[in-house]
Amino acid sequence: MGKSTTLLTLTLFLFSAVGRPQIDLGNTVLQNTIVATGLNVPWDMAYGADGWIWFTELAGNIKRMHPDTYQVEQVFTISDVALFGFSVGLHSIVLHPDFNNTPLLYVHYAYTNTASKIVRYEYDAVGNTLVNPTIILGNIPAGVSHNGSRMVILGDKLFICLGDTYGTPAVAQNTASINGKVLRMNLDGSVPDDNPTPGSYIWSMGHRNPQGLCYGNGMLYSSEHGTANNDEINIIEMGRNYGWPTVEGVCNTAAEITFCNENNVREPIKTWSPSIAPAGIDLYQNPAIPEWDNSLLVAVLKNKQLIQLKLSDDGSQITQQNIYLTNTYGRLRDVSVTPDGRVFLCTSNKDYAGTPVAADDRIIELKNNALASGNHSDAGKISVYTIPARDWIYIDPSPLVARIVIVGIDGKRIYSGLYAQRIDVSGFAAGVYAMQLLDSDKNIIARRKIVIR
Repeated sequence: MGKSTTLLTLTLFLFSAVGRPQIDLGNTVLQNTIVATGLNVPWDMAYGADGWIWFTELAGNIKRMHPDTYQVEQVFTISDVALFGFSVGLHSIVLHPDFNNTPLLYVHYAYTNTASKIVRYEYDAVGNTLVNPTIILGNIPAGVSHNGSRMVILGDKLFICLGDTYGTPAVAQNTASINGKVLRMNLDGSVPDDNPTPGSYIWSMGHRNPQGLCYGNGMLYSSEHGTANNDEINIIEMGRNYGWPTVEGVCNTAAEITFCNENNVREPIKTWSPSIAPAGIDLYQNPAIPEWDNSLLVAVLKNKQLIQLKLSDDGSQITQQNIYLTNTYGRLRDVSVTPDGRVFLCTSNKDYAGTPVAADDRIIELKNNALASGNHSDAGKISVYTIPARDWIYIDPSPLVARIVIVGIDGKRIYSGLYAQRIDVSGFAAGVYAMQLLDSDKNIIARRKIVIR
């Protein structure tokens, strides 16, 4: 058995004078607002280049919510979702990074009691619906639980984490099976030429029940459910083994140490014992909430809380843990960060283990309200051009601006530097970005939308 790493844990929570819940981080107070109610087990959320938060519901609905108006739209219902077992159904969703020009999205769901698939859809903006379904990968073995999943697109590659289907833990070490693995594929479903094993989707192996996947700091992070002990946060690396079912947590018994040495095992950077059921994760890289900058945010099911894991500067280690919202909203299934630094959570109280209230399921917004009133009165006069940009972005001279930060649609920091009148963006991928202008105290004084072509 592995042992849990001991870290400083803080829990800070208060209510404002009007009874609205807040999180006090010391120098920053976050306002918590329920922005959507009456949902049915929202599983996965993805912020798109169209400016909407897309999300799935377990029974087959694909919806989107505007993060400013909180309008929720029903986009599509998948008719062949198989709903069974311990919350098996429609799971993960990911949008093409250049969604405005390439309006494709991918979903993973069970379609029988024994199989799941990854399907690509095209978004029809005129009809606000999905068309032209294409199976990218079918006949994925499914079970009553431990099916995963989350997906991430990096460049022209799609990653998906899959579990061991609950009753068959040995498949996680079987290279003839794609279960208990993180898979990597081209966006058309073909196997990349540079995967670890020719002709195989397998990127990493030895996974029990991975529930979260996100990218940042040049690393792919994953959360994973253990048994009664040893829930994990892992950094997913090409060709590595993560131990299950032989190793739980870190390698610290004689049998585990032998297996780890012989099988290229990568130990987790964080474990929890007893288990807490970490689910969706996202990387927070934004000055909007300074205390959370460069942190993993973890939605937790069993312990019904949000966890912040502060990362080292290079992102390879966890230096501090803070816990928030325990038993406030119930089971938390996913967390999503928007480019302006807001955080959205979704509950999972209508699933097999939940105890729903009348408003469930819900989406909750966390934001730093001080940003709305903290902008300098002259910040609106600062011009940023040329937009759309190809090689350079120019910023008017201003004594107000000390630093410039650019984040992508996934909320991850792409650029950070001292004020300069021009920024080289020739290496940026085409797409929509958010530029934040900061003063000398690192307060955001203005935001600008930029488009790279």
